[in-house]
Amino acid sequence: MKQNKTIETLLEEFEILNPELAVLIRSIRKMILAIAPECEEKVMYGGIIYAKPGRMFCGLFLRKKHISVEFDLGHLLTDKNSFLEGSGKFRRHLKIYNGEEVKLKLVEKFVKESFSLKTE
Repeated sequence: MKQNKTIETLLEEFEILNPELAVLIRSIRKMILAIAPECEEKVMYGGIIYAKPGRMFCGLFLRKKHISVEFDLGHLLTDKNSFLEGSGKFRRHLKIYNGEEVKLKLVEKFVKESFSLKTE
């Protein structure tokens, strides 16, 4: 896994704030990096964002009681079960409260789809 001091520092802060959700963030982070190993990973807006040339395809943010997995072009993602939340023009997010919801709310599917979106 990529080592980035700024990201590690943020993850350590997350562990202090909410140890259980911090473990989930690390797990989801590992998933994202497996799907998109060449993506750019950086700390922005109080969370970790993942970018490929031309766009940020997703981000991880720790909230008080959940993790927000955010997608820049979420309005284009296939969401038959209406798991994605948000009513803005483009962005959508998943609220993850526990480990079971990572699979239940299809986090991996949405990350893969968001990463694969062509914006040309």
